[in-house]
Order: sequence, then structure tokens, then C-alpha cells
Amino acid sequence: MEIEINHYLSRLGIELPQDNRKAVLREIKAWLKPSFEGKGLVKTQEGDYTLLHPLYGEPYHSLSAGAIRECLEKFLFPSGLLEKAKSYKRLRLLDIGFGLGYNVVVAIKKLKDVNPLLEIEILSFEKELPTHIPPMPEEFKEIHKKILEKLPHFEEDGISLKLCLGDARERIREVQSFGAHGVFHDAFSPYRNPELWSIDFLARIKRLMDLKGVWVSYTSSLPVRKALKDMGFKLSTTESVGRKKGGTKAYLVGEDQLTNEEAKKLYTSPYALPFLDPELNREPLYILIDYRIRVELLKMAQGGLEPPTPRFSAGCSTN
Repeated sequence: MEIEINHYLSRLGIELPQDNRKAVLREIKAWLKPSFEGKGLVKTQEGDYTLLHPLYGEPYHSLSAGAIRECLEKFLFPSGLLEKAKSYKRLRLLDIGFGLGYNVVVAIKKLKDVNPLLEIEILSFEKELPTHIPPMPEEFKEIHKKILEKLPHFEEDGISLKLCLGDARERIREVQSFGAHGVFHDAFSPYRNPELWSIDFLARIKRLMDLKGVWVSYTSSLPVRKALKDMGFKLSTTESVGRKKGGTKAYLVGEDQLTNEEAKKLYTSPYALPFLDPELNREPLYILIDYRIRVELLKMAQGGLEPPTPRFSAGCSTN
């Protein structure tokens, strides 16, 4: 990784002091270190099941909060879709990170409980499906089984689900319009899966949202929040579920509801810089390297040091 960092600095024409290079390397290594060792089926503290992802070193769901509780409290409840279901005839959900299918299945079941006549259109993205997906608890088992059997397209009882497999950055280019009333952004954590959290990828999602749509995620990561803020979203923090920090809710209509401390971090922390992926094709490691170098340069400037000036800027588009 040290070679990649030096190569990137050379491309930018930056001579970064050795101590600063070591700081960059040390932190990126820490970000990429797996949270859990191993792979396969694991039981959560709530008694339901999820999987450990062998590449990202993370479970698909919170092991302390449980899979179903996470689906409800991190995504469905803060999205406001249950309230919309009472008066809407059709709802559209954009799902970033289909995973095991739990989020969409829980949403379908609960939305249909509120309004049995509701039509639900779901557009979901996933790099690849696990070979063996554990069944959901009894309440959701039947619809979960039906959907998995018919993927990548499911049509039944007013429910339309399309699963786009492959690199979501490529597949999302194929979608010209959607008008999502809700977005469930449930990719793996930003520092391990940065390609799905860049300002450039988030800008693509924004284009596919209804003006009154709501974006929700479990993360409160500064690069993600800063990207959303730079794109004109208003932000609020959702309840903490299975982790110390709450998640993020973003919307275009309304006002910010962040605490003073949360808002201050977005404008003072050197880590409050968006991930950049201008052409939506950067290798994930280079997205992290670029981000962490920009953080280091900002740290130097905030510390009263004269940071080296790059020969050119990576740039990004948020249109």
C-alpha cells in the first residue's frame, strides 16, 4: 500500500513529508482492517441470522441489534415510507445494497400491512449475491423465498422489484429516471466500500429521487454527510441502533436537524471532505488514498503549516 500512496503522490506532483506519509498509511491500514474474522452464517443477539462478508470483514447486519430490528429502525421507520403508504397509491424505493434482501422484504411486508392495495416499485443494486442466504423469521419467510427464487425480476401483487447485479456505479448509469420516495443506502461501511459513498455516486442517486424523497443510512460518516450537504441536502441524525452513533437522514425539503456539535464538524473537521470518484471508475483503494491525502493536506494547513500544492486537482461533478 505504501507503493500505491507514493505513486499517487507522484502523479499529483506532491512532496509530502515522511511523517505525514506514515500517518496516511497508518490510518488507511486501520480502515481496511476487518471488523470480524471469518465468513458464513452468524446468529445475532436478537436471535435472527445474518452473514459475515469475507471481503469486507463485516456482517451484513448488526450483530447486537439484530437483522430485522436494523431493517425497521435504521431504514424503514426513518424513511417516512410507512406514513406515505397511508395516502399514496404507489411508492418507489431505491435500494443501494440488496445484500440478503432483508431490507426490501421488511419494507414490502410492513408497507402492505398499512395499505394492502399499495403498489410498490423497487430498484435495487448489488455486486453479487451470496451463495447461501439464510431464511428470514416466519413473518417474512414466504415473501423472502418468493423474491429470491425469481430474481433478478419479481412481479406479484402490485410489487415490482428489479435487481441490478454488478458494479452499482456502472449499473446506475443505465437508469435515466425513477423518482424514489425513499432510498435505503446500505452498502458496507464507507472506509471499506468507498466507491458506493463518493459524492459522484451520491449525485447519481439524487437524480433518481423524488423532490420529497428521503435518503436514509446507518452511517454518520463525515465524508458521506459532507457530500450530502454539498449537494444541497438537509440532514438529521437517526436513532442509534446497535452502535454508539445514530445514522443519517437526508432530504431536500425541510430544515437541518443536526446538533450544534454535528453541524460544526462538517465545517471544521479535516475529515469532512467527500470521497471523489469523478468518472465512477476509480479503484476503491485509490479513492481512500486520494481522500486521506486531502485530509492530511488540510490538517497541515489547519496546523499552520504550508501544505505542498498539487500540480492539478482531481475535481468532481455534483450535477
